[in-house]
Amino acid sequence: MAATGLGAGPQSDPATALIQPPVSESEITAAQQFGQSMSIAQWLGPMAPIALSPFFGITCLSGMSLFGGEWISKGNPLVGANSPLHNPAVLWIFLGLTILTSVPRMTKVSKPFAQAVDRLETWSGIITMLVMKVLISSASGTPEVTVSVPGVAMIGIPADVLMMIAATVNIFVINAVKFFFEILVWLTPVPFLDAIFELCNKTVCAALMAVYAWSPIAATALNATIFVVAFVIFGWAHRRQVFFRTMLFDAAFAMFSKQVPGTALTVFPVAGVGGIKARAKCTLQRTRKGWTLTSRPLLSRTASIGFPAAAHPILQVGVLSNQLTFSNPAVSLTFSRLYNAELPHLAAMLGATLSDAAVPQTNARVEFA
Repeated sequence: MAATGLGAGPQSDPATALIQPPVSESEITAAQQFGQSMSIAQWLGPMAPIALSPFFGITCLSGMSLFGGEWISKGNPLVGANSPLHNPAVLWIFLGLTILTSVPRMTKVSKPFAQAVDRLETWSGIITMLVMKVLISSASGTPEVTVSVPGVAMIGIPADVLMMIAATVNIFVINAVKFFFEILVWLTPVPFLDAIFELCNKTVCAALMAVYAWSPIAATALNATIFVVAFVIFGWAHRRQVFFRTMLFDAAFAMFSKQVPGTALTVFPVAGVGGIKARAKCTLQRTRKGWTLTSRPLLSRTASIGFPAAAHPILQVGVLSNQLTFSNPAVSLTFSRLYNAELPHLAAMLGATLSDAAVPQTNARVEFA
C-alpha cells in the first residue's frame, strides 16, 4: 500500500531537474525588462537628430545600415541588413530631399518658403519612422507586449504603440523649439548666419547619429536630456512657432491665391490679455455687442474676452503681417496677409477703420517680436 501510494503521486525526475533548472519569476521579469530597455534604446536613440533634421537624419540611418558594417548593425534591427533602410534607393531619395529642403534655408530670401513647408518635412520624417517601426516589428515575429494603464481597469496598450507615441512626441517637441530658433536667426540681419546655422544643425545631427552608432543607450540618454530642455520651453516656443508658421505660410499662399475672409479671423495677441497668453492662436469674431476674442489651447481651458462696440479697432498693414489695434481696452492683435487682396472687405466685416499708415516701425523683426 505504501509503495502504491508513493507511485500514485507525481514524481520529479532528478535528471530532468538537472537539464531544466527552475527559473524564478523575478529572473524572468528582469530578463524581459532588460530586453525591452535595449529595444527602447535602439528605437528612441536616433529621435533627437531626426527631430533636428528629419530627412538628413533618415539619410544618416540608411547610410549607417548600408556602409556601417556589422559593428553598427549587429543586434540593431533599425540599421541591420534586414531593415527597410538597408536600400540604396532609400539613401538616394532622402539625400535628395535633404538637399532640396536644406539649400533654401541658407539664404534670407528663400528661407521663408522653406520654413513655410517645414511641418511637411517634420511629419514626413515622423511617418517614415513609424512605418519603419511597423515593418520591423512585423518582420521580427515577436509576441505583442501590452502595458497596463495605471488607474484604468482592464485596459492595456501595446508596447510598440507606446514607443511610437513617444517617438512622435519627442520629434514634435524638439523640432518645434528648433524651428523657433531658426526664425530668430532669419530675423537677425547678419549675412550668412542662416547658412551657418543650417550647417551647424546638420553637424549636430551627424554627431548625434555617430553617438547612436557607437552606443544606442548613450544616444537615448542624450536624447532624453535634449527633450527635457526642449519640453521646459515648449509651451512658450510653440505659441511663437505657430505664429511664425502662420505668418510665413499665409504670406506665401496669398501670392498664389486670392482669399475671401469669413466671419472669423485668426489673430495673435502681441501681449497677454485677459488670461490669453502672448502670441496664442485666437479667433476674433464680431458680435452684436462688439467683438469676442477666443483662445482654445490644446491642453488647457478655453479663454474668451469681449471688446465693447466703442473699442474702435484700427487695421494697419505691415511687411509680413497686419495689425488690428483696439483702443478700449488697449490691445494689439497680429494677423497674416492672407486676406490682403480683400482688406477693405475685411475691415468692413470687422467694423474696423483701414488706416493709410503702416504698422509703426514696420519691419519683419518688429512684427515678429
